[in-house]
Amino acid sequence: KVNHPLRVGSDRVYLQGHGFAPTFTVTWPTGETRTETLQFAPDDATTFLSSGAMRFDPPGGMFPDADERRKNQIAIEGLFAPTAAMHGTLLSSAFPAMLDPAVAIDIYKGDAGLDTGSPQSLFSLNAELINQGRLVKQDRVNLRPGESTTLADGTEIRFDGAVDFVNLQVSHDPAQQWVLVSALTMMAGLLVSLLVKRRRVWVRVYPAGTVSDGERRTVVELGGLARTDQAGWGDEFDRLVARLLGHDAAGRAEEKNA
Repeated sequence: KVNHPLRVGSDRVYLQGHGFAPTFTVTWPTGETRTETLQFAPDDATTFLSSGAMRFDPPGGMFPDADERRKNQIAIEGLFAPTAAMHGTLLSSAFPAMLDPAVAIDIYKGDAGLDTGSPQSLFSLNAELINQGRLVKQDRVNLRPGESTTLADGTEIRFDGAVDFVNLQVSHDPAQQWVLVSALTMMAGLLVSLLVKRRRVWVRVYPAGTVSDGERRTVVELGGLARTDQAGWGDEFDRLVARLLGHDAAGRAEEKNA
């Protein structure tokens, strides 16, 4: 189901994508073969018409010289249709399930760039090699499973069929519960900070300007400011004055406020 991964123990397995991987077999005139299965990229999500490319290196015994072997590599590029629908010689797909598979491919011979060490696209050939004439087209054919075509030098390319492939993501997060606990703790702290009443209180203490009965008096002034929730701040401030200065001072403060 969507957003319901397969769970294996503490691992979660997500399906990221799927498609088809055609299989081709190249048989050289010596009888040696190379078989390769490689995924093609789905170009149409509705019919799963897919495109891709393959590269084959000839057997080492055929061409002992590395340069000569490089000039005789085989490359395939084209389309795969899980349910073939032919429009003349043009191939398209009528249905995403593999009911009547077929391929429409271009076959090249030459330097496919297998041993250059340079990165290449998995789904297309290097156009620069084709434009430079280092990779030359030999044939263009439509094939169904089991069908083959033979090049002028006797090399045979056979389409063997296709298999399904899936793209999976496996996730393992042993600290997931701790992350949840930390997130909840942060949210709780944020809520507490929003609920706390923010108050500011200033106290100023200075000696009185006159002396009474031989004693010097000290004047204490208090001020307060409510940053939020000012309702009821007056009573709260009076209670604070009473705690700091005593009830008599609080009473005088109330009379002064009146």
